[in-house]
Amino acid sequence: MVLQHTRLTGDKDELLELLGQKLLPILADGTPEEKATAMKEIQDKAMELMRIFEGVTHLGLMETFTEKYRMFAREMAKTMIVELNCSNEAERALAELAVNAYVRVIDNSRRLNNEYESREITPNRNVYIANLSKQIDRANRQYLSAIMTLRQLKSPTVEMTIKANTAFVSHNQQVNVQKDESITP
Repeated sequence: MVLQHTRLTGDKDELLELLGQKLLPILADGTPEEKATAMKEIQDKAMELMRIFEGVTHLGLMETFTEKYRMFAREMAKTMIVELNCSNEAERALAELAVNAYVRVIDNSRRLNNEYESREITPNRNVYIANLSKQIDRANRQYLSAIMTLRQLKSPTVEMTIKANTAFVSHNQQVNVQKDESITP
């Protein structure tokens, strides 16, 4: 009984109660000063609530990018989640990781191409180009790793029971079991 009424600060139920029972009524019936204060608090609490539901809102993913890539990242994550039929939080998180890495590949590739167009060669520019190349490689590996892990999670498991003294199992191979016919029952 006690546990049902115990909440941590920032708990989704506490945030929903605060929004629905305390702040929204102030917007309807409060003074202009109370409304302004309540509106600021509603925005803050709504952002906290959106972070709790990251798998649906993709707020954390969007915050990792500049304005230029935010909506692209969000839409790509939503599309990937639907296309890959991500049904739980782990699968949705992997889809977000893949999108994060993909957008970093795109952004760093754009930056690298801009550097290649420059005519001026300096030691600092060479270091920057080398770092961009490393970041592109790293993001590409992270993308591939997230996609492969997601596919592994989505692929059905194969269950086998093999009762033999020696068994060699390979991909696309058949297992033949011969009974020893020298022993008669």
